[in-house]
Amino acid sequence: MDNKLLGSIDVTRGLKPGGWILINSSELPNKLESYKGFNIACVDATGIALKHRLGTKIQPIINTAMMGAFSRTLEMPAMQFIENAIMSEVPVKQEENVRAAKDAYDNVRIHGMV
Repeated sequence: MDNKLLGSIDVTRGLKPGGWILINSSELPNKLESYKGFNIACVDATGIALKHRLGTKIQPIINTAMMGAFSRTLEMPAMQFIENAIMSEVPVKQEENVRAAKDAYDNVRIHGMV
């Protein structure tokens, strides 16, 4: 199976050359040739969500962790804006979600252009 495919979805479809792909994984994919011409960043959003008890072991909620990783990868929006958005929009576990976003921000691995 081609690594740029998730099931049968081409995750690079419509992405402009040089665009960013943020992967929820602690490691890079084995075959990077599928991502040639794109920038790659990885973060273990699942592990971070589990660490902060967001969701369940079977279905961790990774959205705020991915927001933090996105913020660091693109250098925008500033983490303070992510924190403010979480505090105003997330109805439960606000502090845990903020910590997850900050944890992902601090731990995203930016690999750059493949």
